[in-house]
Amino acid sequence: MTRLVVTLAILLALGAFGAPVWAQAPAPTTPVAPVTGGGSAVLSAVVIIVALLVALGITVKFFDLRRKREAEAVQLQAQISDVLLRDQAFFGLPVTPTARVPLLKGSPATVEVAGQVPTPEMKEAVLRLVRAEAARIRPDVVIEDRVAVVPAMAHAA
Repeated sequence: MTRLVVTLAILLALGAFGAPVWAQAPAPTTPVAPVTGGGSAVLSAVVIIVALLVALGITVKFFDLRRKREAEAVQLQAQISDVLLRDQAFFGLPVTPTARVPLLKGSPATVEVAGQVPTPEMKEAVLRLVRAEAARIRPDVVIEDRVAVVPAMAHAA
């Protein structure tokens, strides 16, 4: 009850009940000149957004192309490794092919053949087999010879 009395007393003091209300006109405003140059700001923002989207698209295409070339290199390397492992004459030899396919379409793929063999004849046989398999898969393959002839391997085997 005391709350109600206090609230009514406050409202009366503030003039809520029957207090005269004066209508006031809004203050006169000064005319504001229209902003010029807003169109060029919007145009430059649109140009920047389009340029960023184009750059993003080029970046995505680049990474996709790089992923495809890496997949081609892995496939080429796996095929050559399989051929070397299937041939009984080369079983157990530490010979490893490593394939690289460049990003540019016209550039040749490169297969580096590294390892050790006991005789020069075995080296030629390994390189001949690698060349044949690489040419079967891709006609523009360059073979890099890093195979060393180590005669001590013949005595160890």
